[in-house]
Amino acid sequence: MRNVWTIIKKEFSRFFKDKRMVFTVILPGLMIFLVYSLMGTVMENVGKTDEDYKFTAYVTEMPENLAAAFGNGFELKEYSDAEAAKADVEAGNLDLAIFFPENFGQTLSGDVKIFYNSSKDNSNNGFITVSGLLNSLINPPFTINAADGVKFDLAGEKEWTGKMLATFMPMLMFALLASGCVAVAPEAIAGEKERGTMATMLITPIKRWQLALGKILSLACFALLSGLSSFIGVILSLPKLMGGAIDGEVATFYSAGDYFMVLGLIISVVLVIISAFSIMSTFAKSVKEAGTLISPIMIIVILLGVFAMFGSSTSTWLYVIPLMGSGLAMSAIMTFTITPLAFVLAIASNFVLAALLITAISFMFKSEKIMFNR
Repeated sequence: MRNVWTIIKKEFSRFFKDKRMVFTVILPGLMIFLVYSLMGTVMENVGKTDEDYKFTAYVTEMPENLAAAFGNGFELKEYSDAEAAKADVEAGNLDLAIFFPENFGQTLSGDVKIFYNSSKDNSNNGFITVSGLLNSLINPPFTINAADGVKFDLAGEKEWTGKMLATFMPMLMFALLASGCVAVAPEAIAGEKERGTMATMLITPIKRWQLALGKILSLACFALLSGLSSFIGVILSLPKLMGGAIDGEVATFYSAGDYFMVLGLIISVVLVIISAFSIMSTFAKSVKEAGTLISPIMIIVILLGVFAMFGSSTSTWLYVIPLMGSGLAMSAIMTFTITPLAFVLAIASNFVLAALLITAISFMFKSEKIMFNR
């Protein structure tokens, strides 16, 4: 046992004296804690309606005993006819169109018709609220939306498709781009350090920031090509992937401006990811160590994509957060709810962070301790 204890002390000593190894072990838990905490705080309100929000509704044959209940959380609208109200529900300008049967207040019988738009959170939540309200106030001998052949969910194919795409496209984009970056980042810097060619580059007259920028831009191009090819492949296969739930005309739902915004987001995201991976590669002694250091960062990137799957946010400040804002912006583009300000904030925050990371790499290139493992 004495020999075993000696070996244990030796390994513990080696581990705690190697700051890189300690950093590698602690970093994943720390990063996951921070991201999960942020995700939990933000996702608490994703898909929900604000407490002070009043559902907008068009109601016919309103029973007197329900007027007070509807008056608390609803703003009743007037329309010239029912079709105009349903058209506004479909367009997202009105949350609900509710039609009570004639003399419902006396008979409590018949079919209550509630038209809503499931692609809009407020409208969908309004439908749930009204259904629950009716079932809680009255022992219901009546039915809700029982009529055959009537489409009560007025969500259009375009909006429904957009909401479906928004549930997985941000995560898919982040995963594909991160995979492309992880394929080139470790070899480009840690690999050159390991082979000794980096030392030759460092003694040339080129400035360190120029070397860092050249490395990042070239790596970003390689990663972008890989990510774009995968992204295009997924887009083209969507009709088959969704088993016919999405038709082949999905591409026509989006304008050229939407596609340019997606491209801009992809470019900015690649720059951030490849810069972060390059920092880990610069810090590492070997390609193997670089891969180990990059792994937790890659997990965080994918988790941010998972967060954006839950839908776009109405909080503008969230778009300022690098990568997270890009995921939310991608989701907003898919659901046709993106605003110019949200897009600018999302893409600008990525470029700012990428610039800071490239600056950090240029300073790392000046450190003999980092570059020559001294």
